[in-house]
Amino acid sequence: MLETAVFKKLAHNDTGLAKGHQGGIVIPKVLAEFFPPLPKVLDPINPTVDVRLKADLFINGERLKTVETRYQHQTWGGKRPAERRLTDNLGAIRNAASENDILLFKRDILDDLYIEIHLITQGTSEYKRLNNQFGVSRWGVVDENNRPVTLTEIRQAEEFVENESLSPNTPFCSDRQTTELVSVRKARDRAFRKKVLEQYDFRCAFTGRKFVSPNSHTTLGLDAAHVVPVESNGSDHPANGIPLTKELHWAFDKGLVGVTTSRKIFVPRSVSSLAGNEFLRDLHDMPIREAILPNLRVMEEALHWHRTKILVE
Repeated sequence: MLETAVFKKLAHNDTGLAKGHQGGIVIPKVLAEFFPPLPKVLDPINPTVDVRLKADLFINGERLKTVETRYQHQTWGGKRPAERRLTDNLGAIRNAASENDILLFKRDILDDLYIEIHLITQGTSEYKRLNNQFGVSRWGVVDENNRPVTLTEIRQAEEFVENESLSPNTPFCSDRQTTELVSVRKARDRAFRKKVLEQYDFRCAFTGRKFVSPNSHTTLGLDAAHVVPVESNGSDHPANGIPLTKELHWAFDKGLVGVTTSRKIFVPRSVSSLAGNEFLRDLHDMPIREAILPNLRVMEEALHWHRTKILVE
């Protein structure tokens, strides 16, 4: 799931026109909060640290190709203060870029090792629109009203969900903030999904299905469904979660399928009798997969709420 973008107006040294142009694209410290986490520089003898990213490259909206690039603290052998840079295999963009062109970076909130990089060149209508919007700013967030999630928010969300998992099971959160920041909610959803899916070996609780991409090695097509939804004051306790494929998540939220007190899948007759619902019908009365830790198995109180409030008759 792609985040909203951050931007940088390119310096001359970021482009392929710079002398030697071996240094790559400098990522300002302010933007590092919106990039993948890097290991801390702990070893003064080998102070350069990096991660490899899959990057899709675009110029003025046209996709060029997918490359593997390198995001790093670069120190030139420890001789200079560390700078964050994107290097390797970015020639298709850098060689087409000029000073003051705009780069947009879009991260996948569910995959730390993927990024989209968009070059917007001067003379295009999109450049004019963005340049007018950014004014004198050289870098920052494209949409201040829908900011991408920061690394700090992700760390805080993971700590929150971990603390929730150690607390008594409750499907409700009575003090949930109705004005919760969009970025905080996205960070919480990410942390909740990660914790729930880990407990089920990244498999659907109803079917056992699992899909892994060879390009990113991330699990695709699986959601961590809140049994009691966030909008109904459902908690982010992992025991209020159940991993489902996207179509089963939709069916669960619509009440087409539920879970009985005996921990078996229940499909109402009004649903199973309809042509086209054969897949759901075949799941009826099958036992659900359970979380690894007994205290993180989806709680009966949440399933009862779903049966009485959501499940169709």
